[in-house]
Amino acid sequence: MDVTSSTAGAAMALKQAQGQMDFGVKALNRNAEQQQASVAALVQPAGDSGGNTTPTRGQTLNIAV
Repeated sequence: MDVTSSTAGAAMALKQAQGQMDFGVKALNRNAEQQQASVAALVQPAGDSGGNTTPTRGQTLNIAV
C-alpha cells in the first residue's frame, strides 16, 4: 500500500468534508437570519397612530374557520 497516495486521498476527503460543512453552516446561518428578519417584521409597531391599530386595519380580511 502506498502511504503517500492514501495520505493524499485522506487529505482530499477531509478538504471536501470541510467544504460541505462550511456550506451547511452558511445555509443554516442564512435561514436563521431570515427567521430573525421575519420575527422582527412581525413584532415591529404598527406606526405612530396610537391605540391598538394593526397593519390590517381597514382591509377586508376573509378568514375561514
